[in-house]
Amino acid sequence: MTSPLDTFLSDQALATGRDLAADGTPAVVILPASGTCAWCDCRVSSENFDHRFCAGCPRDAAMVLAVYSAATGERDWDIVICADHKDDAIQFLAAIVAAGGFSTG
Repeated sequence: MTSPLDTFLSDQALATGRDLAADGTPAVVILPASGTCAWCDCRVSSENFDHRFCAGCPRDAAMVLAVYSAATGERDWDIVICADHKDDAIQFLAAIVAAGGFSTG
C-alpha cells in the first residue's frame, strides 16, 4: 500500500518533470511500477503496455521511467523496467537528450 508521503513525493516528482519540460528541459522521473496519480484517477503509467514486465527482458517491472519531452512540455512516454535495466535505460535516455532528442530545437 502506498503511504500519503509516497503519494506526495511521487506527485511532486511528476510536477517537477512537467515544469522542467514546460520550460524547455527534457526530464525523466523514476517511479515505482504501480500506483495511481493523486492529481486524478489515472494510473501512474500509461495503459499501452503490460505493466508486469520490463521493457528490456521478461522480468517483472520494478519502476517506470516517466519521460517528459521539452518539445511538447508533456509526459510523452512511460517506460517500465526492472532494477537490472535501470542504469542502461537512463544512459540510453541521456544519450538521446545529449543528441538533441526530446528538446524544442
